[in-house]
Amino acid sequence: MSLAESETLNDSQRKALIVTERVTSCLSILSILFILATFWFSPYFNKPINRLFFFASWGNLGSCIAALISENGPASGATSSLCQFQAFLVQMFLGVDVLWAFCMAINVYLAFFRGYSVKQLRGLDVRYLLFCYGASFVPAFIFIFISTHSRGHLYGPAIIWCWISLEWDPMRIIFLYGPIWLAIVFAFAVYVRAGLVIWRKRRHLNGFLNPLNENPFTGIITTDITVTTSEMQPQTTHEPVGMPEEPPLARPSSTQPITGDGIHPYSVTVDVDPQKRSPQPAILRVRSLTREAAIDEINAEAWLYARVAILFFIALLITWVPSSVNRVYALVAPHSFNFALNYVASLVFPLQAFWNVIVYIITSQTACRKTWEDVWRSRLRTTGNIVHLGSRTNYGVGGIRAGSESARGLTRPRLSSDGSLRELYKGGMPV
Repeated sequence: MSLAESETLNDSQRKALIVTERVTSCLSILSILFILATFWFSPYFNKPINRLFFFASWGNLGSCIAALISENGPASGATSSLCQFQAFLVQMFLGVDVLWAFCMAINVYLAFFRGYSVKQLRGLDVRYLLFCYGASFVPAFIFIFISTHSRGHLYGPAIIWCWISLEWDPMRIIFLYGPIWLAIVFAFAVYVRAGLVIWRKRRHLNGFLNPLNENPFTGIITTDITVTTSEMQPQTTHEPVGMPEEPPLARPSSTQPITGDGIHPYSVTVDVDPQKRSPQPAILRVRSLTREAAIDEINAEAWLYARVAILFFIALLITWVPSSVNRVYALVAPHSFNFALNYVASLVFPLQAFWNVIVYIITSQTACRKTWEDVWRSRLRTTGNIVHLGSRTNYGVGGIRAGSESARGLTRPRLSSDGSLRELYKGGMPV
């Protein structure tokens, strides 16, 4: 919409649009900083889907800068450097989130239906990076130099920021809304097909779409298994021919040699100490990843990647459905101005990063908790106090986490009271 049409806005409406854009932009910038900081400095967030959040955040940052400039761009004039720069930012970065959603949908397709591994998906990141930002940069840069005597500069005022001017309005459909909705339709088709697969596997994926359930596969109880072994002495006699040999683990445990034939049996003692878990509400209870599920070739990483991508896609729709409705209304009634639709568009556009960080946090709860614990550990390391945080972490002198070695599934050799070798095995799946 041109500057002339924006004159239909009264002062209170104009102020409401400006304040809304700037406040939501500040909120999104804080969200972007959280994503960048955690991904850079915390190893717990380094997983394939979070890398795409990291890359998309730079596009969100460009959109937020354009929103913060707000009405200062149109006020400086259509040919001013500020207006042209703001219009370039809008065209360059506004649709980047959708392109990343398109790339996520491609990864879901490759993981579900082509059997790609995490390593293979990671190898595509550079191509996605070049595609998402290259496809936006080329038209955004070229538009700076397009101008005619009849229609003026392609970039110009558009209500409270500079973008493609009304005289070039079809270019908005061709170079932004059109490609965006093609990408959304493709992503929707992939997720529908993946949803059919998820439905067929629903007995193994109870709670899959519950965003508070970070890992629907970890319903297995973790146990500590202590195995004590002692050396078996050489046999002095042979067993009768035809008698099946009893498996070593099935023989009775004994510490005394069997007299008569001189055999010293292999002694095995197994102590199982299951870890207690607090009961969860029914909405959070999930099924275990059973042997039957493994036979069905469920790729847990693919399922979890798909769930995050679907949530990202839903957050994307919150942004683009209201703005697309406003665009259709402007095409149908070009001489009519709807303040409510424009206000909703100015509200949701700068909030893209905010919705992204919501998905980022609720699908990385374990990483957030561990990062928070590390921050506290670094502060406690110099105090030498004994601290207990929650029910999962014990800290001793210097902030050293108790049991952290066994929690990672490592083995530590120990000696039992009789001098035999004892090994602690950590079983189960980490939460």
